[in-house]
Amino acid sequence: MICVLLQGAQAGVVGDFNHEERCKDSLYMGTPPRGYLGTSFKKICQRYGDQPHYVTLYDPHRHIPIYSAYTFKKSDGEKRVDFPWMFEPQLASDKGSSNMEPFPQSSGMHMNFEDTQAVLEDYADVVQYERGQLNPDEHQADPLDKASTYSLTNVVPQIREFNLPHPQAPQQLPGGCTGIHVVGLLLH
Repeated sequence: MICVLLQGAQAGVVGDFNHEERCKDSLYMGTPPRGYLGTSFKKICQRYGDQPHYVTLYDPHRHIPIYSAYTFKKSDGEKRVDFPWMFEPQLASDKGSSNMEPFPQSSGMHMNFEDTQAVLEDYADVVQYERGQLNPDEHQADPLDKASTYSLTNVVPQIREFNLPHPQAPQQLPGGCTGIHVVGLLLH
């Protein structure tokens, strides 16, 4: 297991996680997983509240994350449902904010970015699947870290039963650790 201390940084859609202060801290030894051949994938240093929280490799054509890498922190293990689902403005426009933002109330606004990322309607009226977080909020202790997991760029369609809390899921870290590196992968 790897212990890590966290500090402050830059973010948004980036060319290389290693050139962005603190983005690479979410990756084991600052190295992203290898073997992804897609040239259109977007590297996102996920920002919420002007702070980076984790990194995601995102496929804007399929509207789905390939992986999210984050640091598991000591947590109460509770799932929060009072945070709004958010989108990434920088995926729709190079001039967009590098911070994730709540979805606009007007569904017509979604047309500005529905070509580059998932929108709420993608998960409406679906019986078998629901939004499954690759970086689950239960793995985060800080309220802002929990909130940052509610971006649809961190979500894959997941069978409802897999999204239920697991009674044996670890909530504590080994003595002396402040976090453990985790990579949630989409396998297809």
